Amino acid sequence: MTSIIRIALICLSALTIIIADSMIKKISMGQTFSDVLKDPRMIPVYVLYLLQIFLAVPIFLHEGELAIYANLFIVFYGIFSVVFGVYFFRENLSIMQMLGIGLGLIGAVLMGS
Repeated sequence: MTSIIRIALICLSALTIIIADSMIKKISMGQTFSDVLKDPRMIPVYVLYLLQIFLAVPIFLHEGELAIYANLFIVFYGIFSVVFGVYFFRENLSIMQMLGIGLGLIGAVLMGS
């Protein structure tokens, strides 16, 4: 498996999780934990989590390293979570938080190289 395909799978894996997490946030507003679990809108969330597992398996079958996968996953998940939080949930970031995100991304890139 080429590194481009591996990175694309990791990126898609992180995207499926942040979409699922965002859906949980929307569904859970004003509900109890048990109500959220029983909500029929959670079915796509469960499917997305299952899809993420299927995206990760080929990486490890082709000798993907857990440390590299985890770091790249965190980078992509971090980017997507900031974009989704700001764009869909109108969350604000302070200068210090933006700096922390940037440093975290730099650290993850250094870990993956």
